[in-house]
This record gives sequence, structure tokens and C-alpha cells, in this order.
Amino acid sequence: MDRKLANKLNQIDSVAGDEKEISLALRAEYEGLADDIVYDNLGSIFAVKKSKQKNAQRVMVVGHMDEPGFIVKKINENGTLCALGLGNIQKTGLLGMPVRLKKRDGKKISGTLVAYDEAGNVLTKTKEVLVDLGFENSQEIHAAGIHLGDRISFGQSFSVEEGQTRLFSKNWNGRYAPLLGIELLRELKEVELTFDLYVGCTVQEQVGFRGVQTATNLVSPDLGIVLDTDQAFDYQLDVQERIGELGKGLLINFYDTTVLPNRLLLDTLKTICKEHTVSHQYYYSFEGSDAAWINKLRTGTPTLFVNVPVRNMDTLSSVLDVRDYESAKAALLLLLKNLKPENIQAFKEENR
Repeated sequence: MDRKLANKLNQIDSVAGDEKEISLALRAEYEGLADDIVYDNLGSIFAVKKSKQKNAQRVMVVGHMDEPGFIVKKINENGTLCALGLGNIQKTGLLGMPVRLKKRDGKKISGTLVAYDEAGNVLTKTKEVLVDLGFENSQEIHAAGIHLGDRISFGQSFSVEEGQTRLFSKNWNGRYAPLLGIELLRELKEVELTFDLYVGCTVQEQVGFRGVQTATNLVSPDLGIVLDTDQAFDYQLDVQERIGELGKGLLINFYDTTVLPNRLLLDTLKTICKEHTVSHQYYYSFEGSDAAWINKLRTGTPTLFVNVPVRNMDTLSSVLDVRDYESAKAALLLLLKNLKPENIQAFKEENR
């Protein structure tokens, strides 16, 4: 893993609906690695690596780049803000959480979450929080250029102890795909492919899988590969079945509630991992994913997960193991380097 790049990407805030800063960072990295860069009209971005084949098939490698956070809904007279949660906000551990508000001019103001009652509760039943940015009254807030609709992100970013394989970030869920996509393009820069490769990231996954729908219509893929993270269940004292163990490799994800991955694609990934001794583990999820929309939009697209496990997902300090990341990268590169048009056609015909 390019840890310097990981640190750079993890310093960027990208609460759903305000992903432009991470998009600009991705564009800067994509330039020089791709033949073209394309967008949909919501802000999803893709680097395009063209094949020399005429009428080449299209392979879409994609994950989301947004993160959970908050949106300002009310300015209070006492100088605090009411904000609505955007995305999967874990309510445990929110009291005293450092946050950053991003103003319209791009400048950021640091603050913290405070309790809304004497019991110390932070997240209401309607997913609202109270934010203290250090202002004494509403006049100071208005004078600072803060508006309703401004986004607030978690404050902590990226940290790692030297020599450790476990990396801490506020948003591995929204940085795994951007990071792996860039490294993938670097590795394939001089490789001739028999298909057009679209590598990129979507917006607004945290608020209902919105960007992936418009992005799929833009790309019109023949094959979809989704890069995402899944919750690790390998350390909890009451866990009934240990799945998603950190350090055990990429996830062979055979089920989630919104998509049943193509069985031939799964078998292909498993074979690659076994033949090349790439660490892997089986996983199932009771959550939904971007993959569902790629899988069923238009006339349908064979879709595969190349996911990794993360502890404390959607919290201030999510945990990823570099070994899992490296396993996912190795397997994905092997898959793409050996992928031929007849393979893609076979995936399409798997259920006929």
C-alpha cells in the first residue's frame, strides 16, 4: 500500500453530497494514468483505459467515495448548531467526538458533538445532533459565514504506528475504493487489455446508493467489480460466527441482501486466490450495497465483490489490515490481466 497516498486521501472530508474535494484529488491522480476521465451529472468520476480492440466490452471497477457525517439544519441562539445525520452514524461513542464544518469557501472550523440531554445522549431518534464550534451566539455563527446545508465531518483522519499492519481512519469505508483504484491504474498503465476499463468512484452511497445508479447508466458495463468494506465480526465477545477476520485476506462475499453475486465470477475469483496463494475468506452480509444497482440496471450486469473487512466501520476510528488490502489488490490485478472477452460473455450466460 502507498501509505503516503492513503494519508493524503484520508485527510480529505467528503460527506455525502459534498464530494468535490476528493473528486478533484482523484482527477489529479488519474491524469497520466488514463486515456480519458468522465463524469456523470451527480459527480461520480471514472478514469478510462481504452483497449485497442474495436467495439470492446466495458469493465467497471468502482466503489464509493463519500462518508457519513452531518448537515446543518438549524442555528441556535446559544451558539450551537442542530445537524442531521447523513449515512450510517453509529450512536455509541459520539459524545465529545471531534468534528469539522466545511464552509462554502472551503475553509473549515473544528468543534465537537455535545449531549442534547442530561443523560449524555447525542443522537436523537430523528438522527439529529448538537454541534459546538465555539461560538457564543447565533450572530457569531452568521458572521462566520455558516449556512444551513453546510456539511460536518468526523474530525479524526488517518493514523498508523510504524511497523504495524493495522491502520486507523475515520473513513476506510469511503477510502478503500479510491486508494485501490489509483494503485490499480498504476499497475496496469503499461498493460494491454482486451476490454475498456473504467476505474472510479461514486457519490452519495451513504444516503441511498444514488451515485452508482447514474454512474452505471454512464458506463453501461458488461462486467461490474465493486470495491467496498464489510464489518468485521472477529473480536466481539458475543459473536456467534466469526466472519471478516482482519489479516485473513480479501472477502469472498457470496451474499448480501440486495445482490446474489454471479457464481461463475465467484468461482473464478476463488480459483485465482487458490492457484496464486492469495489469502481469502468467505463472507456474507445482511447489508445492502452499490453492487445491487450495477447488477440489475439496464438488462443486468454480472457483478463481483472484491471487499475487505473493517472493524468499527462508520466510526471515528475504523480499522483496516494492510494484508487484506494487499490480498484484494493482488487478486484483482490477476483477474483483470487474464480477463478475455469470452470470459465476460460466459459470465453473462451463467444463468441461462
